[in-house]
Amino acid sequence: MATDRRSLDDIDLAIIQELVESPRCSYSDLAEAVGLSAGAAKTRVRRLRESQCVRIAGRVDPTILGCGLFAFAFVDVRGGALEAAQVLGECYEAAFVAAVGGSASLIVEFRCRDWHHLADILDDVRRNPTLADARIAVLRSYFKHDWSSFHSGVVAKRSDDTRPAYAVDAIDRDILKILAEDGRISYADIARRVAVSQGTARQRVRHMQAAGVVTVQTVVSPGVLGLSGYAAVGMSVDGSAEPVAEVVAQLAAVALVATVFGAFDVVAEVGYRDPSHLLETLDALNSLPGVRRLESFPYLVEVKESMEAGL
Repeated sequence: MATDRRSLDDIDLAIIQELVESPRCSYSDLAEAVGLSAGAAKTRVRRLRESQCVRIAGRVDPTILGCGLFAFAFVDVRGGALEAAQVLGECYEAAFVAAVGGSASLIVEFRCRDWHHLADILDDVRRNPTLADARIAVLRSYFKHDWSSFHSGVVAKRSDDTRPAYAVDAIDRDILKILAEDGRISYADIARRVAVSQGTARQRVRHMQAAGVVTVQTVVSPGVLGLSGYAAVGMSVDGSAEPVAEVVAQLAAVALVATVFGAFDVVAEVGYRDPSHLLETLDALNSLPGVRRLESFPYLVEVKESMEAGL
């Protein structure tokens, strides 16, 4: 649900901007930046999160971990889209489910162990009487995965896919699940929950962040800081998809860019201030060299977003 920024004061907006730029900054640093006490800053952050103005979570990339399979499904439905979305939202492997406009009724992001696991999920989708058809785009490589560029004005660098897979153990996986639930959880609370020292918890989190295994990000609700909504974009290209993805990733209106194979060659997610801004962004994408065809899917209702799915 969109949040009316008129319900927020200047200090709220300043706090949100600081959280976008540094999601895990300490309350003392946050308080100094906006002119509050640490206690008052903590109270404001809690209120902003409880009202869903912001979501702060660790985004884990299983492709860097060296395991897992991601797939974007563009689903047509029989009957009500929200009913079908609720059904898909019950699937543990569904990390994101939204009712959308465009040539599909729903978009679902599945996170699976392997190809056999994905095939089993798609079989379940086909057997469901509320779901008519699904076009699949399987992830090849992320080129951008950062929602802060909407508000910070800083275009994120491309993910470095040349890094070797990070060898995680059981403690690392427990920490990743905790960060996926709460990206601002303290090192002390992480240490208590996984039964390690606070120093060990801090070292492991920072090591995994440096390796690109997890990125803690602040996602701002539409209606706050000037955005009114989000949309997925699927692009079919002539020739190699990578040069197109590289260019798309440089646009500040774009949060996610991935090369895929299947229904499209490149998938992106964009944020927009109003319909004119969305049209401007789509025109810019459609005019890029190599783009042969483009489809857009504005999000109408987001039914589920779980950073823990697939972990």
